[in-house]
Amino acid sequence: MVRAFSRILIFTALVSFGKVMVSAQGGPPMITDDTGTVPEGHWEINTAFTFERTADGRMLGIPLLDINYGLSKNTQIKVEIPWLKFSAPGQKSNSGPGNTNIGVRWRFRDADARHRVALSIYPQIEFNTSNSSVRRGLVDRGPEFLMPLQWQTQVGKYGVNGDVGYRFKRGKDEIIYGIVVGRQFKNKFELLAEFHGTSPVSRLTAGENVYNIGSRLKLSDHATLIASAGSSVFRNHDPRFIGYAGMQFSF
Repeated sequence: MVRAFSRILIFTALVSFGKVMVSAQGGPPMITDDTGTVPEGHWEINTAFTFERTADGRMLGIPLLDINYGLSKNTQIKVEIPWLKFSAPGQKSNSGPGNTNIGVRWRFRDADARHRVALSIYPQIEFNTSNSSVRRGLVDRGPEFLMPLQWQTQVGKYGVNGDVGYRFKRGKDEIIYGIVVGRQFKNKFELLAEFHGTSPVSRLTAGENVYNIGSRLKLSDHATLIASAGSSVFRNHDPRFIGYAGMQFSF
């Protein structure tokens, strides 16, 4: 964990020079979510190539499709599903649909003159799209239910957001937690640094803790290039590498 926070502090120092505009957003390409919602009646579609390397092999999302729609000023719905391909050394690769994830985010407090911190909840249910993907070990048997709380604020020139939540699942339930620090340059380019963890409730020290560096580059009013890369905080622990590269479309 010390290694992750030291990297975040170094990153923060590197981007603290020059004329910039303030911004803070979790969500794609980061793991941690923020409190932001898609404007009412509008769409946000994220399509990406994802990569995760562990001691057992490589898992690809080719692609990951994440569709979001603004139901109201403070509420959005999302549907997310990837096509997965897993490759292990010396074995034939498997591919198939990943789990379907459906969630509704409700931002119940905005950051304003009265409140410095915005708050939201983002309940999500994940279920098996295909039983064959379970049999081939591409996904765990579902369903799963995640109930997280997000928060977001500004600290000087930086935006900071985080989330914490409880995941109900078959086997051992999990706790998720994360924090993102971000800064935007000239309303076009955004840099982000993240620490995120997932731990079984019964043994909080046995989970996965990763650091992640990401960016967003606005190409037009409707298209943004998004990317991130990271790995486990601890040497020789999974995941050995995680990557995300894709496009965000809004209309």
